[in-house]
Amino acid sequence: MIAWLLISFFALLIIGVPIAMSLGLASMGGVLLLHASNPVTIAQRMFEGMNSFALLAIPLYTFAGFTMSKGGVSKRIMDFCYSIVGHIYGGLAHVNVLSSMIFAGISGSAVADTAGVSGMFMPEMIRKGYSKKLTVAVTAISSTIGIIIPPSIPMVVIAGICGISTGKLFLGGIIPGIMCGLAQMVVAYFIAKRDNVQKEEGKFDIREVGKGFWHSLPALLMPIIIVGTITTGIVSPTEAGAIAVVYGLFAGGIIYKELNWNDIKFAFVETVKTSGKIFVVIGAAKLYTVLLTTAGFDKWVADKMLGFTRNPNIIIIMILLIFFVVTMFMESIATLTLFMPILYPIATGVGIDPIVLSVLITVVIGIGLVTPPVGMCIYVACDLQDISVGEVFPTLMPFIGATFVCIGLMIACPQLIMLPTYLMK
Repeated sequence: MIAWLLISFFALLIIGVPIAMSLGLASMGGVLLLHASNPVTIAQRMFEGMNSFALLAIPLYTFAGFTMSKGGVSKRIMDFCYSIVGHIYGGLAHVNVLSSMIFAGISGSAVADTAGVSGMFMPEMIRKGYSKKLTVAVTAISSTIGIIIPPSIPMVVIAGICGISTGKLFLGGIIPGIMCGLAQMVVAYFIAKRDNVQKEEGKFDIREVGKGFWHSLPALLMPIIIVGTITTGIVSPTEAGAIAVVYGLFAGGIIYKELNWNDIKFAFVETVKTSGKIFVVIGAAKLYTVLLTTAGFDKWVADKMLGFTRNPNIIIIMILLIFFVVTMFMESIATLTLFMPILYPIATGVGIDPIVLSVLITVVIGIGLVTPPVGMCIYVACDLQDISVGEVFPTLMPFIGATFVCIGLMIACPQLIMLPTYLMK
């Protein structure tokens, strides 16, 4: 049974069948040919995987991100970031990273950030003398912060699968997201120095910062509203998503007056496309995971891992390595839906904090988004500048290395993840 599920799934994946179809077909074979169960089970299990109130937050945050991006928020965020870090050597790269950190508090999606705020900034970097390799590398890696700093679509998925508090997960992502952003800025500084990029004119001016802050204030309030209402218990994460939608429409249409009906139509269409893909993958992965668990795959994995060691630090490193390798070849939501139900009980069984584990996994799957052969962010960024992934990847490597350093610090000092949660008690 286990052999059939694994071999059929990877065989379909190798020949180019989409991830949701590969999971669904492998599962249907398991149900119809091996499991001898009623075919109705297929639809029931898939619906069970999608039938979660927490997962309703996905289309809501996605729509809010599109409306804020189309409603004039992007330019104002970039102007504000430029007033803060534009004067530093490699300033435009730093603006790219800081813009992504702020937009992360709006969209919850790394790919949306790549194609949105960061993608809009790339032509300016090229015009100012930054190489295509550095421009694309910074754009791709900085967009991964979009799934670490709240709100975060992968964190919503994890919370729905494992029954963890979404609010605590959101809080846990704040410091790691800032750490990763600062690490990316350090790497960008040294690469810009190496490439002799011309330093931007001007210097830090508190008046310009204040002006930029005022103009971008409606955008900056979004993450505060989302996280604040959740952590204070006023609303649930899904209800906060609904508030984000209303606020995004208000900010873009009333405050900035740049959001029109075509933009809203575009936001609806893209939200349906994005959310539809995610939910189909989640449903198919749920069916596949149920069959793997029924066949005893979870017990086999647990026996192998716990037979090797029960040291929490080694266990968490092993789990992170699994997610890192798998997300190089598989879409992140499918990876989470498949492996979290199997690996989560093993981790918590040896005393690993669920919030720490989930945040670290989110950071690792972010790396998978910029790692070939399935790294969506790196492919989107490369397509925008018409350059191959092979040309960009050597420049991207130091940024990935810096992210691994941040992960090491978080494993050694999990308080970096848990501090905001402690402060909000």
